[in-house]
Amino acid sequence: MKPIIQKIFPASQPFPVMVFSRQPVVHLFWGGGLLGLVIGFSLGFFLWMWQTGVLALSEHYFLLKLVHAHVQLFGFIGSFLLGFALQAGPNVLGGHPPPSKLLLKFLPILWLGIGLSILSDPVAALIGNILITIAFAGPGYLLLRVTLAGNPLLRIPRGLPLTGAFTWMAFAPWLPLEDSGTAVFFLWCGPITAAMVAAQQLINNVMQGAILQGATARLYMVSLSFAWLCTGWAAFMDNSFWRVSGWAWLATILILVFGTRFIPSVRTMGFVGINVTLFLGVVGLFVATLMMIIGGREVALDAVVHLLGAGVMTLLIIGVASRVAGFFSGQAVVPDRIVVYILLLWSLVALTRVATSLAWIGSDFVGWAVGLGGVLLIVWGARLALRLIPIGKKFSPPKP
Repeated sequence: MKPIIQKIFPASQPFPVMVFSRQPVVHLFWGGGLLGLVIGFSLGFFLWMWQTGVLALSEHYFLLKLVHAHVQLFGFIGSFLLGFALQAGPNVLGGHPPPSKLLLKFLPILWLGIGLSILSDPVAALIGNILITIAFAGPGYLLLRVTLAGNPLLRIPRGLPLTGAFTWMAFAPWLPLEDSGTAVFFLWCGPITAAMVAAQQLINNVMQGAILQGATARLYMVSLSFAWLCTGWAAFMDNSFWRVSGWAWLATILILVFGTRFIPSVRTMGFVGINVTLFLGVVGLFVATLMMIIGGREVALDAVVHLLGAGVMTLLIIGVASRVAGFFSGQAVVPDRIVVYILLLWSLVALTRVATSLAWIGSDFVGWAVGLGGVLLIVWGARLALRLIPIGKKFSPPKP
């Protein structure tokens, strides 16, 4: 019988040796994502404490809120999404990857764009926005080419949603992302849409679920397109459409869940990291849609933003990056059981952030949530960084 300490903190699981058929790109994009994590969450925690009165309000609050939005959405979430899509996207779409040297050019373009976009100089900000657009539009175009030349069965449920997500993200720099309604539009139509494509691959390959195909795939794409339209209309034209948008996203998620046989797969997989990741992510999406349906015109958009950003996207990044980096590096980021603990504790931090937006709890809980969240992100981020370092050394270019 194992000692209790080994049950709580089990040893790292072994991973097979990963052989790269091309120069990897994921470690560099995810390294940029870790930089975004440090800057974005540091600002986010301070903004949260200022907003709830834990700290005296800074005179630069609104400027820092804009910086936080750009770094968090483009630098943190954007870098992680680009890393996954450009490394694993061709396999997800059933096509051939573009040259790695071309893909790597988008990383400095993205970060130079982020740096310029937050400057007060209008010319610099304009150039920054153009560069961010290029950083997402370029990969979106390349993924569209992979989609059209790839597996036709994956074109509708995966290829078109993924390229559509990057198209919306390419438009995002020109939008007022510090506005909660605009941020909700960006998160649903960009990162969440891309995450649902990644989820399809994981449910099918790891959890032995089904592939969306045939009429189900077409229905999924129609529902997704309608959800994009309704969310855009609610954010920019008529806020009474938030209820319709919520119903549209609920329908889209239900088609995904039942079409991929997600629920039977969850029961089969049990209490493991990737299973907990996807389950908590789907639960978070359901809660977000219910908030929009129930709230309607009066929906608490700030709460939805942080539920989607912290409660869903950050959670998915922690869980998926832990698994993918483990396989690519040959060593676990942290033991799988620890990943589960981190996910559950992070969910508490995210729920606390959402609850303060709804005024359900006061500032008394903010301090501990910031402390806990900071420790979780530092520990996980440092371990991930260590696993990313050797990935680039695993590729040996073919001899001429």
